[in-house]
Amino acid sequence: MKLRTAQPGDLPTLGLLHQLCYPLVDLTLEERQSAFGNNPRCHLEDVWVVTDDGDIIACMIAYPFTMYMEESEIPVIGIGSVAVRPDRRRQGAAGFMIGETLNSLDEQGVAASILYPFQHRFYRRLGWGYAGEVRQYRIALSQLEDYNELEDDTDLIVKLMREDDFPALIAFYEASSRQSNGMLRRNPRYWRERILGEGKVAALAHFSGDLIGYAIYSHNPITPSNIFSQEIEVHEWMASTLDARDALLSYFARQSEQVETARFILPADEPFHLWVDDPRDVSRQNIRRLYAESATMSLGWMYRLINLQSAFEGGRKFNGVHGDLTVEVMDEHLGDRRIAVRFSGKGAKMLDPEAKTGRLVQGTIDAFSQLFCGYMSAGTAYEQGLLTFEGHDTVEFCQNAFSAPLPRCFDLF
Repeated sequence: MKLRTAQPGDLPTLGLLHQLCYPLVDLTLEERQSAFGNNPRCHLEDVWVVTDDGDIIACMIAYPFTMYMEESEIPVIGIGSVAVRPDRRRQGAAGFMIGETLNSLDEQGVAASILYPFQHRFYRRLGWGYAGEVRQYRIALSQLEDYNELEDDTDLIVKLMREDDFPALIAFYEASSRQSNGMLRRNPRYWRERILGEGKVAALAHFSGDLIGYAIYSHNPITPSNIFSQEIEVHEWMASTLDARDALLSYFARQSEQVETARFILPADEPFHLWVDDPRDVSRQNIRRLYAESATMSLGWMYRLINLQSAFEGGRKFNGVHGDLTVEVMDEHLGDRRIAVRFSGKGAKMLDPEAKTGRLVQGTIDAFSQLFCGYMSAGTAYEQGLLTFEGHDTVEFCQNAFSAPLPRCFDLF
């Protein structure tokens, strides 16, 4: 097997391979080819293929993303559209493709990679750790709070997006993303084709003319035979203030005359159950005696450190901590590594690997990646035995250095 970047002549084969591997995705063959050759977030040279005797047997896209972390912009690679020809599965093609890509990215100094797994276990073996969670709430719109008092506030309004709102929406997303952890930069074409594409509606919350929040949603039939039995699916939600949250919820409550239910797919740190009169799922099922089903938790994207020097020196401030730390990671694919890092309060720099720091954290690359990206705290890693800490204040030091809001990422790829 050999790994190479895709060429224009590969597009028909890539389209057919995608069709074989994702037959239920509602795309034409031409649209599948376009996903490789005319993608708003990558170029053809970002597509990798595995060949055997000249035949393409596997492919993937290595998206060049920019991730926001502690108000810094961190280049990462997103792995997506992984496909292996059905007659070549379980022969090591996917592992070979991703392993070779990791080596190439390490040589290029890429700090980290993110992906949405088809199987978490497979990617954990390759070094990715958990990073993202969402909660799905499915409620009747009548379960929302009564927001009648908002009708008297003429400064607070929600309106459907117009073309001249587009620059403000992008600016709001960028500003809000910088305050989050894990969000990705978007270009205007991606906004128009994917986020605001056909069937999507954007509701914008304004206060005194300033954009303070938005929700992007679509309508789905509850039963295919009845087009008047509708459900709203909220794909993306950002609210910078409590007023923005309440205004958007009020907007959805006012749709109850024509819409029966709504599905809110929200980051794990959004306490939706505190915002509604009745947080129970519309099915009204109990999962254990008197415990009512409220939300469905789903594990999403995963994160993997690749080049440790780039990760530590990439501009992250590490919450302003001062001090030194030695890190030892076990990595079956890129090799076990030992590094020493000095935190200056404004960032971090590598020291001689043999430098004596007085603090040591050890563990597998997937566990350390979870600590680094903010998904798992140092205290949890210590209590659960997922990482080993040596030094009298190492747990507390790592707790302060790597503490971050729970990672969130709205983008699917």
